[in-house]
Amino acid sequence: MSILAAFMVPHPPMIVPEIGKGSEKQVTDTIVAYERVADEVAALKPDTLIITSPHAVMYADYFHISPGKAAAGSFRQFRAPGVRFSEQYDTELVNRICALSDEAGFPAGTLGEREAALDHGTMVPLWFIRKKYCP
Repeated sequence: MSILAAFMVPHPPMIVPEIGKGSEKQVTDTIVAYERVADEVAALKPDTLIITSPHAVMYADYFHISPGKAAAGSFRQFRAPGVRFSEQYDTELVNRICALSDEAGFPAGTLGEREAALDHGTMVPLWFIRKKYCP
């Protein structure tokens, strides 16, 4: 297991056409950048994608890692319920990160989940990546 690359992107839901309904044309540069990131991800062919979101569960004294085998979500709250995601988690990687965190005394793990559904900070990047790459 090694990290192949890292990307940082904004996640305005309006850039998804089913949500923006034409207004996404106002942020063409962002869309072009996302397409470039998705192309790079597809070229790298990673086994696992790790996505962090500022809308996910956060604690001041604990780094939360999503538990379970999978999660799903949709853009229902943005009036696009037909845009859905169902993602499998790399449980082997989650277990390894948790074990390494325990060994290092770093407060991280899968405890404390409040909302299991994928949030838009995760789904916007997935919308672009899944058009070009799905391991």
